[in-house]
Amino acid sequence: MSDTATVRYRVERQIGRGGMATVWRAHDTVLDRPVALKRLRPSLLDDQEAVDRFRREAETVARLAHPGLVHLLDRGEDDEGPFLVMELVDGEDLKSRIRREGALDPADAVRICAQVARALDHAHHNGIVHRDIKSQNVLLAKDGTAKLTDFGIARLMEGHHDMGLTRTGMLVGSSDYLAPEQAEGQPIDGRTDVYSLGIVLWECLTGKLPFPADSFLGVAMRHVSDPLPDPRSVRPDIPSHVAACALRAAAKHPSHRFDSAARFARALEERDSGDTASFAIPPELDAAADDTQRRRRVQPRRRRSLTELAAGIGVLLAAVGGYVGYQALNERDPSPPPTPAATRIPIDDVQSFDPQGDGEKTENPDQVNAATDGSITAGWSTERYSTTPDFGGYAKDGVGLQLTLPARYRPTEVGITSDTPGATFEIRNAGQPPFTDPPLAKGTFKGGTQHVPLAAGATNELLLWITRLAPQPDADGKYLATVQEVTVKGVPNKRR
Repeated sequence: MSDTATVRYRVERQIGRGGMATVWRAHDTVLDRPVALKRLRPSLLDDQEAVDRFRREAETVARLAHPGLVHLLDRGEDDEGPFLVMELVDGEDLKSRIRREGALDPADAVRICAQVARALDHAHHNGIVHRDIKSQNVLLAKDGTAKLTDFGIARLMEGHHDMGLTRTGMLVGSSDYLAPEQAEGQPIDGRTDVYSLGIVLWECLTGKLPFPADSFLGVAMRHVSDPLPDPRSVRPDIPSHVAACALRAAAKHPSHRFDSAARFARALEERDSGDTASFAIPPELDAAADDTQRRRRVQPRRRRSLTELAAGIGVLLAAVGGYVGYQALNERDPSPPPTPAATRIPIDDVQSFDPQGDGEKTENPDQVNAATDGSITAGWSTERYSTTPDFGGYAKDGVGLQLTLPARYRPTEVGITSDTPGATFEIRNAGQPPFTDPPLAKGTFKGGTQHVPLAAGATNELLLWITRLAPQPDADGKYLATVQEVTVKGVPNKRR
């Protein structure tokens, strides 16, 4: 780093990495306090729109002051580009907690989401829509306080002219939490954030996301057209009023949601108030309604929305290809498709594998579940190696992920999403190096999603074996490879 950041802010270690920026734990040598230093990723420094968006985040956050928001402390720019200095929240993000613990206690889910709703209401009263509410952007301090962060794509509400698209036509927001009006390119307001927070509440209560799909566009279309399941269908012990709050907050039409984030917070907190009207569920989301009737009631919107989406399909596909957090994620491998009978196979277990490493013979084992959770917003990565892409001079043939599949299936294809193009891999039946059998497949990460057909002989124990790291180092001069998501398709195993 150059003078400004180096002199005052002493970088200690990387603590976060997203589609646009990397966050470092640093020490403010002037005020003698820990801080979070956020930098735009080097690959985006020549993207003027990304740079402008990053700078605009500082201007947005500077308008806000609330205990539920991560505070901006400083901003600057040096020869490595612009940087932000933020309050350091000593804890973890909500997504990490859900991955570690699964579904949260309903009382904890209510407390966390009510705090975020109060913070959102403050932002809305200052004319700002966040537009990217997701569990990754909720930080949990050790004292239990929930803090909302990352206003990188927030927009002012004045005039409500923002259509959810940037000036280049890129759809913004994380598809797992995307409000229907964002997916359709309609005007947005504070109720758009309420919808996304309703999805976060649903995730907290169930430990999973409601609308998994194979692509950004597939998830977005499900948010538009599919009824939100009652969370009690996943977890029956959820209190009725909490389930009703989630369903109302994430209603398809904005007029059916809570009319403000503050109203959402009150509904969560005041369960004994007797104000049952605040928990009313719109007819198409009535948890007590027969599923067939519920689907019939939303069918008119389904037809209209899919027609609109079809008419705007070119814009949406451009959005998926252009959105900074999902660059090239719909790129497909030109290899022949699997047999028509192939279907998605559940992955029973996933483990990191570093047989030639020291100690536990694993690499970043705390991240492995993120590689199979149905979301591409986070994933597993190798450790960061110095010097060269061939594991920095360590005597390693590779590292990777071991996948255990149900024995009743025979795998025929592996899907891989990675944002480290140029790293090379093999897919093998599980084993130890040095390998004697030929791989089932081999290839190079393309910086997006690719589907890799497997040779005959694949078993229910597969190894995604990374043989060389990405050829370009990261901002700290280290080499690594990432796997945002891995999926497997196959056919029934006739031999069983």
